[in-house]
Amino acid sequence: MGGHPPHPRRTFGSGRSAHAPELFDVVDACPIIRTWRTPGRDEEVDLAGVRDRALLLVGFVGALRRSELAALTAADVAAHDNGLVLTLPRSKTNQTGQTAELVVLPRAGNPARCPVVALRRWLQLSGITEGLVFRPVSKGNTVLHRGLHPETVNNLVQQAIARGGTDPTRFSAHSLRAGFVTYAHLRGASDRAIAHQTRHRSLATIGTYVRIQQPWVDNAATGLGL
Repeated sequence: MGGHPPHPRRTFGSGRSAHAPELFDVVDACPIIRTWRTPGRDEEVDLAGVRDRALLLVGFVGALRRSELAALTAADVAAHDNGLVLTLPRSKTNQTGQTAELVVLPRAGNPARCPVVALRRWLQLSGITEGLVFRPVSKGNTVLHRGLHPETVNNLVQQAIARGGTDPTRFSAHSLRAGFVTYAHLRGASDRAIAHQTRHRSLATIGTYVRIQQPWVDNAATGLGL
């Protein structure tokens, strides 16, 4: 199975140095503190911001689809010496659930960029110990008991991108997964190593994501100054 052609919207990490993908700007723009107009109510940690940071970093490093992010449960998250391991009972490429797919989340050198730190912080502050991991947060800064719809995941990604000062219409939740492919390739990863994380069954699909960006790299037409 080769999968669908890549999403027409832009992917994270495609338009900038391999050392500073746009995703990091989006993550940094996630709100940290909630302030209130209500007299006597102290500032609080912005739980929606904590959730969005985890959603973005886990989605990007894990190369997850929005449906996989929405379906992720606390029971699917396991500790490992190198970080975390996510077990996906079902996915687009494993709809029957015969063999669970594994996704690794390694620790990052920078805690602000680390999916492990972000996910653990969200689980700790939200109090989620079972059930779906990513959930709505009310206007009153309370984590709700229901999960997110995959389309809501897409909306949250676009809202986060807008907060970062970028046109969100050029991105979608799929940009996290596609952006991982592009960024990993720029960092020198092989198609096979990338497919190990993305779980693509066809290496040709990986190449399609990358080829969209290759014509822009070291191309004389981009330096004409027109």
